[in-house]
Amino acid sequence: MSENQELSKTEKEWKTHFERFTAPEPTREMTLDLIQRIKNIEENESPVDLRLELEMTQHSLSTKSKIVNMFLSQWNFYGMTSWLLTGLLMIAITFTISENYGDAITGFASWIKWITLLVIAAIGYSFRSKNEGNEIIETLSYYPMIQQIFTRFMIVMGFQLVLALPLCFVVVGKESTILYLVSSFIPVFFFGVIGFAAIFWLGQKIGLSIALVIWFSQVLLKKKLLFLAPSDDYFLVVNGIILSISILILSSVLFKRRFPVNVE
Repeated sequence: MSENQELSKTEKEWKTHFERFTAPEPTREMTLDLIQRIKNIEENESPVDLRLELEMTQHSLSTKSKIVNMFLSQWNFYGMTSWLLTGLLMIAITFTISENYGDAITGFASWIKWITLLVIAAIGYSFRSKNEGNEIIETLSYYPMIQQIFTRFMIVMGFQLVLALPLCFVVVGKESTILYLVSSFIPVFFFGVIGFAAIFWLGQKIGLSIALVIWFSQVLLKKKLLFLAPSDDYFLVVNGIILSISILILSSVLFKRRFPVNVE
């Protein structure tokens, strides 16, 4: 018999041994003993409190790290794409108007109207209705809901203002002054506050409707208060009043401990 034949015979013999092998059925005593051992292990090992571990980790961080983590969590939660698209729209509006208006004052008035409309749209998108899973994540977060809301608002307004102020120089050109910066800051801030506070108190649909009604009233009516140029009468007085009203409206949100937005 050759070596290959011997190996084949041995392989077949072992294969028949494995096919006939059956595991012994555990007895009732063995099953009960296994269950008891599992129970003892569970009793000796205390359950892991993930919430407590999260809080301990957060308390060990510095104040700067907590603030940075707060902003990063809200920025990542809503995605970078939406913020970057908003910025691209602002830049497109700015250069379109700057190329089509020879008069700086007329161009600035048209520019600030469309930028403030974009602010309202960004506020509405950032506080859009979320699904139940995301609501649970927000609720279980280490950071209180009021802090998450204000952080989201600050991201929206900060992003808009950081772009709006330098873009103001593109539209106005050589006539740029500190007063034009003021006249670009106040409307953006005002409509951001109005949209945010109205959605916060009254829900998304009603809040956005109020912000849009105010915007269209200033666009369609002859008497304008929000889109003033530095050359208009009572420019500083009106803008000072608008800024004060915006701060008061924003402060009213502090009286709300929860965020019961009706998104239906």
